[in-house]
Amino acid sequence: MSQQPRTEILIDPKFYCDGHYYVLTSASLGGSNLSPQQLSDVLGRADEPEIETLLKQGICIPLCFDGDCALDQETLFVLGNLTAEEEHDWIGRLTWKLNIPCGKLVLLCGGGDANELAEAISGNPPQPNYQIFQTIDIPPGEYLIEIYAYLSSMTVQQSLEEYDEHWNLVEHEELRNWYQANRPGTPGISYIIRLASLESEPPFPQLVSEIGWCGMFNFRQPEL
Repeated sequence: MSQQPRTEILIDPKFYCDGHYYVLTSASLGGSNLSPQQLSDVLGRADEPEIETLLKQGICIPLCFDGDCALDQETLFVLGNLTAEEEHDWIGRLTWKLNIPCGKLVLLCGGGDANELAEAISGNPPQPNYQIFQTIDIPPGEYLIEIYAYLSSMTVQQSLEEYDEHWNLVEHEELRNWYQANRPGTPGISYIIRLASLESEPPFPQLVSEIGWCGMFNFRQPEL
């Protein structure tokens, strides 16, 4: 990675997402001519070809997780490079791009409600007792977006459990112990959302079947 000045911003402790879905976008919706209603309609239909068009144009990255509040409390936004420890310790990664010509990155809980999307990109601050979006000022441009999942994240913790053909819960304790010994992560950080100037287009992300949103992380796992 080329050396870039690093800026880091923790997610607001009052940010709250009572659901499985988030949208990463910009206040200008990627410089598109889409209205909040049009974008929320596309997101709500979850039609893969339509979602692919949004992604290819850098309008937004719709994200889904297997539980509520995945990004709440312990997410760090990084503009620039990871530290050596952060690079060493990540376990899962999801990569794509965003066009942010307005210089305002927006993280929104949900995405299927046009009124909430309109409020998130309005420039107004979130309601003090209902903070379902966060806006971060960055230099305008086209960005590589990398979402890193660490050991404490919902993404990694759920990967360490699965059900067998008889619906018995199987826990991968050997792998969990290896991660704890070798990639423990930084206390208080479950996810890092890294932004860097886009130099080349990354591989297109795999979409979650029947949902059409992003949520498939690529994992680094040892051979045990």
